[in-house]
Amino acid sequence: MKVLFLDIDSLRVDHVSGYGYDRETTPNIDTLIEDGVAFERGYVANSPCMPSRAALSSGRYGIANGVETHGRQSQQMNRPANQTDWAGSWTENQPDRPWWTLPELFFQNGVRTIGVSSFPRHPAPWFYHVWHEFVQPQEPDEDMTTEWGHVSFQTPRAEAVVDESIDALERTDGRDVFLYAQFWDPHAPYNRSDDEIARFQDGTLPPFPTAEQLDRHRTWDAVRSATHTGIESRDDLADLIAAYDAEIHYADRHVGRLLDYLRETDQYDEFLIVLSGDHGEEFGEHGLYREHWSTHDGTQRVPMVVKPPRDTAVDPGIRDHLVTNVDFAPTIADYLGEPPPDRWQGRSLRPIIESAGADWRDAVVFDHGLYTAQRATRTNRWKLIHTLHPGMWRGVLPDYQLYDMHADPWEQTDVSDEYPDVVDRLEERATRWADRHREGRVDPLERVADHGPSGYRSFEADFEGV
Repeated sequence: MKVLFLDIDSLRVDHVSGYGYDRETTPNIDTLIEDGVAFERGYVANSPCMPSRAALSSGRYGIANGVETHGRQSQQMNRPANQTDWAGSWTENQPDRPWWTLPELFFQNGVRTIGVSSFPRHPAPWFYHVWHEFVQPQEPDEDMTTEWGHVSFQTPRAEAVVDESIDALERTDGRDVFLYAQFWDPHAPYNRSDDEIARFQDGTLPPFPTAEQLDRHRTWDAVRSATHTGIESRDDLADLIAAYDAEIHYADRHVGRLLDYLRETDQYDEFLIVLSGDHGEEFGEHGLYREHWSTHDGTQRVPMVVKPPRDTAVDPGIRDHLVTNVDFAPTIADYLGEPPPDRWQGRSLRPIIESAGADWRDAVVFDHGLYTAQRATRTNRWKLIHTLHPGMWRGVLPDYQLYDMHADPWEQTDVSDEYPDVVDRLEERATRWADRHREGRVDPLERVADHGPSGYRSFEADFEGV
């Protein structure tokens, strides 16, 4: 079996033209959507980068795999190998199979596993464990000076990721492979030229933040608030969004190169291709600009596209089912023909890929743990956000927020006081979900809240609060 997983950092779904965005940001991704199934209500189970990829690779929610934030609390994944001094090897009965990660599943089945990613620069050993080959593209040569000073963060470009991916595929000589290609673009800092940005200057700005909201945000003294990012007007917001869209278009161009390589080598139809993001990006809808900091849709909702291999059933189109990236691992295992490890917690998407009318779940639960500690419960109509730790936004974030996602998709009006019965019902549902999925006695998100989210702890000495 041949699998390509395209993981695009900071890609929010409503900036993908194939999902209805009015700027042509993603012509190549749009073609992939036409060839498969796109999920309109796809959420990462955990955000941001490290927790999201832990959920993806482990097939388990952060409440089970233990990775809910960055920093020291993210370094180990909950599994027996990290909880015992036993130094044995695999046995005939495969005692560790229930905790296999997605790359381990392929590795143990003799399928070549290749990762191309800048992500190991986050010090997370669990992520690059058990790959046949893992490649980290070299930094660009140019002086990367931004508002942070000289960058020592992730800066490899999509071009380098695709170059390395194509080289790796050529070495497989057409054999079965699981290739994971992770694109740092369109994460900040934005590096596109003035000409690249100019093509996205025209277009309708989102309705929020309004000019009045933006003025209010400029009174806040917090990381990524308007004052900290130089946003003084909606014109400044337009410039910021144009730069973001240019980064998306750049990443899409190189995604297209990789897909074209598969077509030119007559492999495109053979591949199961999955495309998603690790999280989105918010642009002031709730007061923060160019940041991923909450369980609001701008951070948590991402494109999720599956193009099945030739000779498998597919009902192409857009789906409105509620899915999370924990569902990807069992989906890929399903196409591989392998039963998912017992500890995996997602569901294979294959039934709804094959038929838009297939039965599915009616709610999802997901967490954010870097700048705040939040858990959200999303049903068809409602979204309840429970803030366990407000991070840098004390006095702004209440313990509970409830949004009617039909009437208020931008999550602007908290109606928790009007519908206390809905708050109680969804909170009870989240509690049952946590009891069902938690491994161990402690909820890792509660531990994050007790210690303070990693991003909050990194910046808490640098701000006075909002």
